[in-house]
Amino acid sequence: MAIISTYPISGQVNLTDILIGSDEQDANKTKNYTVDSVLALLSQVAVTLPVYADNAAAVSAGLAVGRMYRNAGDGTSSSVVCVVY
Repeated sequence: MAIISTYPISGQVNLTDILIGSDEQDANKTKNYTVDSVLALLSQVAVTLPVYADNAAAVSAGLAVGRMYRNAGDGTSSSVVCVVY
């Protein structure tokens, strides 16, 4: 197997494309995951994230850099998952 950085970059991602990862709950075995399954997991996790108006509010509340939160949305669109910076 070649060094991963030598593989070409694909410009298009499809829901059925496969990503490689480690299954922490199965002795870190290497497994394949579809993009669709990763997005489904993220949508489940997003519901449980804390909600803050913006990055400054998240930091003021003590959320550490790199942690995720949702913004409250603007009344016309859904909230967005954000990362504290």
